[in-house]
Amino acid sequence: MTTQRKKRGAHDFLWVLVLLIVFFLAVLGRQEYKIYQIKKETLATQQRVEQLQKAKADLEAERKRLDDPKYIEKLAREDHNMVGKNEVPLFIVKDKDKDKAGQDSQTTKK
Repeated sequence: MTTQRKKRGAHDFLWVLVLLIVFFLAVLGRQEYKIYQIKKETLATQQRVEQLQKAKADLEAERKRLDDPKYIEKLAREDHNMVGKNEVPLFIVKDKDKDKAGQDSQTTKK
């Protein structure tokens, strides 16, 4: 009877040991997955920081250029269609009404 108890006790111990190992492997796998997610998030954050640093450098360069009167004049001419004091403005505008009238007359002819 004692040999059967020893065999049964060893068998039960082996099962408990296997269950503990499986449990610890599951916990370890979960922790590794969390570490992987944190590393992935850290990499994405580092890339975002690099992009923002580049944008900051570009804005700093733009701010320095805004101290130059010639650059301000260039922006005023290109972006806001401003002209100098003794200059004559010249604007080329497409006549949208003529284009629509031409299309309407072609439509009515059909």
